[in-house]
Amino acid sequence: MQLRTRLALIVALVVAVYALGDLALQRLLLLPRFEELERAEAATDVLRVERALSAEIAALDARCSEWAAWDGANQFVAGAPAQGDFRAHHLSPERLRASRIELLYLVAADGRVVFGDVRDPSSGESVRLPELDFEQLSVGHPFLAQDRVTPTQGLALTARGPLLVASRAFEGPQGGTVILGRMVADELLALLRERTEVDFDLLPIELASRQVASELMASITASADPVVRSRDEQTLDGWAAIDDLRGRPALLVQARLPRSISAGGRDALRYALISTVAAGLLLLVVLLTVLRRTVVDPLATLTRHAVAIGRTDDYARAVALERGDEIGTLSREFERMMHKLEASRSELVTTARAAGMSEIATGILHNVGNVLNSVNVSAELVEARLRDSRLHKLERLSEFVRAQGERFGEFVASDPRGRHFAPFLLEVADGLKEEHAELAREVRSLAQGVEHIGQLVAAQQDFARRSELREQVELGTLVDMAWDIVARSSSGPLPQLRLEIADLGRVPVDRHKLVQVLVNLLKNARESIAEAGRVPGEVRVHIAGRGEFVRIEVHDDGLGIPPENVARLFRHGFTTKTDGNGIGLHSCANAATEMGGTLHAQSAGVGHGACFVLDLPLSARAAA
Repeated sequence: MQLRTRLALIVALVVAVYALGDLALQRLLLLPRFEELERAEAATDVLRVERALSAEIAALDARCSEWAAWDGANQFVAGAPAQGDFRAHHLSPERLRASRIELLYLVAADGRVVFGDVRDPSSGESVRLPELDFEQLSVGHPFLAQDRVTPTQGLALTARGPLLVASRAFEGPQGGTVILGRMVADELLALLRERTEVDFDLLPIELASRQVASELMASITASADPVVRSRDEQTLDGWAAIDDLRGRPALLVQARLPRSISAGGRDALRYALISTVAAGLLLLVVLLTVLRRTVVDPLATLTRHAVAIGRTDDYARAVALERGDEIGTLSREFERMMHKLEASRSELVTTARAAGMSEIATGILHNVGNVLNSVNVSAELVEARLRDSRLHKLERLSEFVRAQGERFGEFVASDPRGRHFAPFLLEVADGLKEEHAELAREVRSLAQGVEHIGQLVAAQQDFARRSELREQVELGTLVDMAWDIVARSSSGPLPQLRLEIADLGRVPVDRHKLVQVLVNLLKNARESIAEAGRVPGEVRVHIAGRGEFVRIEVHDDGLGIPPENVARLFRHGFTTKTDGNGIGLHSCANAATEMGGTLHAQSAGVGHGACFVLDLPLSARAAA
């Protein structure tokens, strides 16, 4: 992922986390405040409706107080002669309607109804009100004022609906009561809704108890304060109970209140979220622009420069970032470091070339040393045979023949010693023939050793040219040759060699490199058996084909390999021998790699012997 993309993702993630966290905090802390304020406002609206109803009742009581103090009304109740004029001028339906009086009762002190009229607020027609449809009201009637000091005012439920009632005792000596009332009808409700700016309904308590849940109804009637409940996300319901004249719940005020405050809170939260996201995006754009110009683009230039150096190995390339900040310092230090690296690389190449040549030379000397032991043995045998040769007997015989001269024939024919001359000559001839054959074998072995040494020395040039000479050979012959070199390389008991070679015919391999590997492996096997003290011990060579490869396994019943050393055997310089140098197996692994194969070791541990496995390709395609 590019640095620019990663920075954009990180900044976007930070903005998103901050925006979501801020939104969660606002919903957790601020939105409940809005909702609480909204509920308080809803309760205030319900109280406003209650106060508006109380104001209507108070206005009705004020009118009732005027009637109670009016002498004309007092005299009318007392039965004055001008009773008819008072009725005609002040108690006509038109006058009462103009005065917004829908119920008027004038009651004498003994409860007798002197005048009573109830009008429908909509049509103005006279209607019957069962609660007052009596010629005489009882002293304990709830609509009657009990004395002149305490007026009666409030709400009453009637057969025609809720009624606002106010009654006062006449102030005259005759006594009596004036009762005024207003029906809580649509006209009054519309007036109250307009005045309070609250959408509400008045429900009789019996009707409301069938529509409202019992738990909510109990809360409303038991609470002196309005009860607010959420209907949905747009509307709140405010509830309050209004008592009648007897102090019992008679009406429920149900106010439907829009949730404008919480909606405003949610709008504010949305605006805050949008504002935060917009600010984050703006910050992202500005930050990415600044980072691109000050960090990303210079780093991209440095990256392209580093990639170009890695592709071309041209450490002298200039970055050319003329800046005074940290990026400029980094580019200059990078360029200075490349110059130092170029110098160090040149020194390292020289050192590595010398070290490589030294390692190759060391490996060659090690392998030459293995072969030289065999060459030395062959040379010593040739020298010993020549020193102990029967040739001196032939020389003595030739001197005797030369001494006899012309009498040699007579000597052979007549001298008793002459009869032994022929058998002696034959014996000498047979001995010389045997010596000649033995010396020929040793000379061939010596020639093979010298040839192998020559090939090992030439391996350095072969390695440098990466050339490979693959010959069709019998693998068994190479094993015999390597075993012969090992057998002659040192004294001591020689383990038994057991060959298990599949019939693969002639196989294309690099003969000298393979002999080099086999000599090292067989020599190590012999030394391991000797170190373990097994006499004579056994070395088993198993050769078989494996697809496009041939596998050569060298098993021994020697000392074995500790598990921790198996992976380190082929490292340059690693050895467990007191007189070892860590070259042999390392050079074998290199030779196996040069032949396109692999070499690895297996062992069950100390005391369980070891097995070295060499896999070689049978074709150039498999080697690749």
